[in-house]
Amino acid sequence: MKLSFTDRKNFIQFALKQHLGLFGIWLVFLLVGGFFAFLGSKATEEGFGFMLFGFTFIILSTGFMLYVLPSSILHYYEQALTKKHGSYTTAKVTNKRVDDYSHTTSTFQGGKSKKVAAFLYVIAFEFVHHSKTYSSECFLEHQTTFDAIPIGTELPIQFLKTNPNTVTLRRRKLANQLGIKANLCD
Repeated sequence: MKLSFTDRKNFIQFALKQHLGLFGIWLVFLLVGGFFAFLGSKATEEGFGFMLFGFTFIILSTGFMLYVLPSSILHYYEQALTKKHGSYTTAKVTNKRVDDYSHTTSTFQGGKSKKVAAFLYVIAFEFVHHSKTYSSECFLEHQTTFDAIPIGTELPIQFLKTNPNTVTLRRRKLANQLGIKANLCD
């Protein structure tokens, strides 16, 4: 699919807007690191330690941003691309599973450790496009929504025609289909 310059620009802007908070935090880290580096350059004693701390602060925060941002920006870019140029269809639920990420806290309250229950509800589905079957998964936060979707149910999805592996679950449509609140389909 050939995209116009305007579409690409809009998709990139959408992806960057999703990261404004992260850019703000990065700016704070750069300013704090720069402050310590400047303070170290003006100090006569212990100046090297301040400069080392400041530059380490800058380098580590920039390294983190360079590690995290590319894949995250690409995710939001593809999300905007799918929203505009995607094709609507339904997919059949083929499997359901619950991934358990429960853990015990390391802090103690009243002499006892606290158990934190954390579950990720996964629904696997498949759909057919041009006589080829594609499989994907979606993740749900709420058990009530997960329980309301039996195996064999038709899920409303949107996929990119040029890359059918890029699939988005149409959560608002699913909420209407199940007769539940839209925030329960997150």
